[in-house]
Amino acid sequence: MPSVRPDLAHEWVVSAEEGHVIQRRLAEKVVLAPLPAEGADAPRLAAGVDVGYSKDGHRAWACAVVMDEAMRIVDRVVVPGVPDRGYSTGMLAFREGRLTLEALEALTIEPHVVFCDGHGVVHERGLGLASHVGVLLDIPVIGVPKTPFHAVDRLPDKPRGSYFVLTKEWGAQGASIRLRTGTKPVYVSPGHRVDLDSAIALCLRWSTGRHRVPEPLQAADTLSKRARNEVSPPVP
Repeated sequence: MPSVRPDLAHEWVVSAEEGHVIQRRLAEKVVLAPLPAEGADAPRLAAGVDVGYSKDGHRAWACAVVMDEAMRIVDRVVVPGVPDRGYSTGMLAFREGRLTLEALEALTIEPHVVFCDGHGVVHERGLGLASHVGVLLDIPVIGVPKTPFHAVDRLPDKPRGSYFVLTKEWGAQGASIRLRTGTKPVYVSPGHRVDLDSAIALCLRWSTGRHRVPEPLQAADTLSKRARNEVSPPVP
């Protein structure tokens, strides 16, 4: 299974200033390259990874789900733990990155692409959660969060597949895209070893139109909610 590159490994419990230095250093390692959504070289196995939290935010469950091209689940894992810090803007990787990596490393079937509930290169230091994970594991990762990293002044058209490209002032690009007709868009950005056009195409290839996000990521989200509720069942 994928494992962290030893030369890029770092501590997770760090100050904000130390975290910024790590992000800038790893951002230099990001590779943006085409990854076909169809054909012989296209990914045949895709994973979604998501982290769910207890209501008090002190416990977490990192869940990874691998699907084949028919959207059948072929592997899944739940890694319980605790976040490494509270939430702060631009530092999501230092809250749940370690757990995300542990979940992906625990898989018994290696995916060819990973969908992550966090931004990629559309990040103030060029290294959102998706890019951070992708660089450390050196695997293709696509960021598919439900909230934009910055203010958005327009939405894509309502049909599935509609999108428009968002360009940050420093040149990083992502896209707002609808993967289900009539629902709110998601905000796709390349993480590592994939470019924006490929990220858009792969999100569409690995979604069925039934959910707001790609199917592997939806399955991971569902699994994280189930894991959380099994420990802390909702009050009737």
